[in-house]
Amino acid sequence: DLNMAMLDKYNTASNISLMRQHMGYGHITDLAKMSPKVLLNTQYLAAMNPTAGSFTINPRLQRLFATFAINFPSTESLNTIYSTFLSGHLKAFSAEAAEAGKKVVQAALMLHKRVAATFRKTAINFQYEFNIRHLAGVFQGILMARPEQVSDSVKLAQLWLHESERVYHDRLASAADQKKYKDLALEQAKKYFKEMSPTTLMSEPLIFCHFANGVGDKTYDKVSSTSDLSLLLESALKDYNETHAVMDLVLFEDAMRHVARISRILESPGGHALLVGVGGSGKQSLTKLASYTAAYTVFHIVISATYGVADLKEDLKDMYRKCGLKAIGMTFLFTDSQVTDERFLVMINDLLASGSIPGLFAPEDQDDIINEVRSTAIRSGVADSREALWGYFI
Repeated sequence: DLNMAMLDKYNTASNISLMRQHMGYGHITDLAKMSPKVLLNTQYLAAMNPTAGSFTINPRLQRLFATFAINFPSTESLNTIYSTFLSGHLKAFSAEAAEAGKKVVQAALMLHKRVAATFRKTAINFQYEFNIRHLAGVFQGILMARPEQVSDSVKLAQLWLHESERVYHDRLASAADQKKYKDLALEQAKKYFKEMSPTTLMSEPLIFCHFANGVGDKTYDKVSSTSDLSLLLESALKDYNETHAVMDLVLFEDAMRHVARISRILESPGGHALLVGVGGSGKQSLTKLASYTAAYTVFHIVISATYGVADLKEDLKDMYRKCGLKAIGMTFLFTDSQVTDERFLVMINDLLASGSIPGLFAPEDQDDIINEVRSTAIRSGVADSREALWGYFI
């Protein structure tokens, strides 16, 4: 990411200069030995965010790249992309639901456009940045639906409203902004689903979760009432307390909604959440309960006076082995008080971005892991190559 390079006191970015030297000459200079150091088998792929960071690139560096400018896709292109995904998924659904899928795509695109134009990023609300990744998040949630549960157009429209609420509404910091979002969502629902009653579409509780039909039945369905949700979670909490340290939780409505939100994220591929709130408000307890409903084990590090980067690496390696080799579902719970070294955040960033943390496993450990997953991976149709097998483990 060329925007990230911080300038030093000489107004240069040493990492960019090293990259330019290596790309131009095939080596860098070892200042300790005062001799060239040749780096083999290396390729560079660079990107720049056009809306943030520095906008100047050293022309001596840029001349070494083939440069492509990529614009935001047009509405027609986005319509084609998401219509293809959704229509393919809805083939097994009723004709009514499949037909409503076309309107869902149009409504989702228009709502995204309105949200991005209404809620702008500021110094305080830095998370108010809505891009194509968030639009993809809405459709990822819709694609979790199954024909047995979503049998008509009304429920599909409600699912779209719910996923949009999770992606957009949950990022908004004030009650006024959340109300403004609900007005935008209602406006698009009335526009694209004229034949449906707005009262029916927006009926509360508008909650879809993976335990609506009982904990252990991972069907993504709508919760029929707040009392049903309360019964399900009270039962899950009782079962949790029998096998774990007792959590004395009062499951009021907002707490139950938070559990459903966290559960949805845990069940999504590569799902991760940043929980913001005052200390003691139950963020960790609700995460533990949501993990229990998903049959996941909660993993967290134990900080000591001597805990450092090497210890975090060992803990992460242990977690990776449990997930990748023993197929144990895990929730990694990491709190702000555990960031005792800022270098921890570099590894957490890599973990969230791709799952692959450079240098976490030594080459010999990688070989052992690859040999362990080989038979399972090949049965799953993965090519028998080092890169493919390591990708399967990650």
